Amino acid sequence: MKAYITLLLALAIFASPSGLCDTGVDRTISEVSADELEVTLTMDNITICGITETLPDELTYLGTTHPVDAVRVSGQSLSFAVINETSITYQVKSSTSGAQTAITGIWIDLLSNSEGAVGGGALPTGAKDQPSAGTEQPGSTPGFGISVLIVAMMFAALICMRERF
Repeated sequence: MKAYITLLLALAIFASPSGLCDTGVDRTISEVSADELEVTLTMDNITICGITETLPDELTYLGTTHPVDAVRVSGQSLSFAVINETSITYQVKSSTSGAQTAITGIWIDLLSNSEGAVGGGALPTGAKDQPSAGTEQPGSTPGFGISVLIVAMMFAALICMRERF
């Protein structure tokens, strides 16, 4: 009987609901002036990572709030080293007004060895936020861990009831 209770408690502890550990980097682009944009990268559940953003030819990098020694600029490519931070903001200038171009980017979480595309990407015609897009690999089926836990609890209860009779 104690073995079944121990098994049940172990399953309850180790079964984690899906969706609690979603990781990724989201991008928000806002218009500062007619030809200047502010890009904010927000990290979700990532402690140590590298982020590389590739700017289209129409954009020129102006600067960032991120520490200078954690930023590398090479042509149209920006690389950020991130440790214990939740967001990075950088500014770009557009050479064409109203053009729809896309900033692309990737992130690599160095602790979990996962990677993905930075969310968002299209430059706004007005000031608006970009929706989150593609994070790492597709996750498991939502709620599957909880379903396994419920089945295990029912199985343990059935075994306990059979022993009584």
